[in-house]
Amino acid sequence: MNKSVFAAAAMVVLLAACDKPAPVVVTPPPSPTPPPVVVTPAPDASADAAKAAADKAADAAKDASSAAKGSAMDAKDSANKAADAAKDAKK
Repeated sequence: MNKSVFAAAAMVVLLAACDKPAPVVVTPPPSPTPPPVVVTPAPDASADAAKAAADKAADAAKDASSAAKGSAMDAKDSANKAADAAKDAKK
C-alpha cells in the first residue's frame, strides 16, 4: 500500500506541476489607419497666369534690348562727334 500511496502522491505532484496557467499574450490594439491622401490637379488658371507672366517678361526683355541698342547708337554718335570736334580743333 505504501507504493500505491507514493505513486498517487507522485501523480498529484506531477499533475500539479503541469497545471500551470497559460501564458497571457497581450496583443496591442491595431494602429489607426492614416487618412487617405487626396491629390488634386492644379487649376488651369495658374498655367494661364504663368504664360502671361512669361510673355510679359519676354516683352520687357525685348524693350530693354531695343533701349540698349538705342543707347549704344547714341553713345557711338557722341563719340564720333567728339572725334570730329577734336580733329577740327587741331586744324
